[in-house]
Amino acid sequence: MTSHDAILWGAAALTCGLGDYVTTVLGVRTAGVQEGNPLVRRLSGGDPGPGSFAVLKLVSVALFFAAYWALKPAVARLAVPLSLTVLGAVVTARNARIIHRRA
Repeated sequence: MTSHDAILWGAAALTCGLGDYVTTVLGVRTAGVQEGNPLVRRLSGGDPGPGSFAVLKLVSVALFFAAYWALKPAVARLAVPLSLTVLGAVVTARNARIIHRRA
């Protein structure tokens, strides 16, 4: 893993992992927001609690990390953490906007 890979995985962990986790749990627990992802809702039996959502986040990031290691061209490998970073930033911003509107 190069330093570029490590930086992108760090950004993915902060946005897709931590950012989405914190804003989702905060929204569900304090702002009365319902989880918007139907797959997450189904797997968690409704709105995810902090523990079940943490497990779902860890499993999903681990699956993406496995895909990253399975890809051979370096450019394709970088697309995985870059995509997670962009997705995480968009989802975190959307969650924050929804929470802000409810507050």
